[in-house]
Amino acid sequence: MKQVQITVPYEKTEVVFDFLLDGLNIKNVMKFNADNAIVLQFRIPDDSVNETIEGLKSRGVGVEYGFVDILDLKASLPRESEEKSSDTKIQRDATLAVEEIYENVKKQSSLSFDYIAFIILAAIMAGIGLIQNNITVIVASMLLSPLMGPMLGVAFGYVVRDNALMVKGGRNELIGLALSLIVGAVLAVFLFLFSPDLVLAIDNDVGTSGTIVNITEITRRAGFSPWDVGVAIFSGAAVAVSVTKGDMSSLVGVAISAALMPPAVNASMMIVLGLATAKWSILGVGFGSFGLLAMNIILIVISAFVMFKVKGLTSLADKSATWTAVTQFRKSSSESLYHKPTTDKNGETAAVFTPAKEEPKTKKVAPTTEEPENGDG
Repeated sequence: MKQVQITVPYEKTEVVFDFLLDGLNIKNVMKFNADNAIVLQFRIPDDSVNETIEGLKSRGVGVEYGFVDILDLKASLPRESEEKSSDTKIQRDATLAVEEIYENVKKQSSLSFDYIAFIILAAIMAGIGLIQNNITVIVASMLLSPLMGPMLGVAFGYVVRDNALMVKGGRNELIGLALSLIVGAVLAVFLFLFSPDLVLAIDNDVGTSGTIVNITEITRRAGFSPWDVGVAIFSGAAVAVSVTKGDMSSLVGVAISAALMPPAVNASMMIVLGLATAKWSILGVGFGSFGLLAMNIILIVISAFVMFKVKGLTSLADKSATWTAVTQFRKSSSESLYHKPTTDKNGETAAVFTPAKEEPKTKKVAPTTEEPENGDG
């Protein structure tokens, strides 16, 4: 359940109010009279948010004038009874407004200390899992990996035509991949210096002709197959659906991270080992992993973009050049007991506080007592 609060100027109140009742079929609209505007407030189900906000934007609310605020409600009483109808249709559109999705994706695409720390820690765990052929450690690295966030920023930014979000997501994705590749290269140096037997075992797993002899977590990522293509496509589509619903499940994160972090670490680790040992078979595994990583990134972005379009997301509505702020809605010209209008340096009317006039003090005269006259005798 969501609570929507709309702030509109006085002259637009009736138009917006009638549109909410007749156009959007919202019945529980409350109207409040503020100092310089009218506030309309109502509650709607989650699956009606996108339709409601798009309808308001089409009438200029939040674009030409006014504000629209969307608030989450944890619970609401009385609970609405579910309508039981035979002609109920499956909801295809996003259950969140595009502005809500934008804020979520923007947060996931941001570069922060936590993002860098998770990238490095996940890359180290992925490298250790690959070296030990331990799928449990690799899955743990998948859970930590935040590489999908910036990729969502690229796909979503293209859908809503926000070039800044696209650039931000692409830049932070490259930074995350660079850190992952550096960690893989460092692990390769440690292997070469302190574990030559393991390097020889990796070479034996690949074989002198480049054919895979033993399938391990390292050699499994020596290239990609149609199954890997399917994983990338369905992972990107799944995370796009979860973002538009506002629900990022751990299973989706595992499916996506599986296609990104392990191949990135494996690519740089095998390329550095192949160059250090002059083993072309190991070098081939590295280039194969790099190809798998590139294929996954491209297909995930494309499939996420397609799913965003299927969910009916449109471009963000920016404020127009004629957008009217709340302070421009109404200029009061009447004085009240505590406020009177003044004009600032820009010619705008502003309210200042003036204390109420005090009652004039009357001079108090001390009461006098007259002594009674003494009678004769």
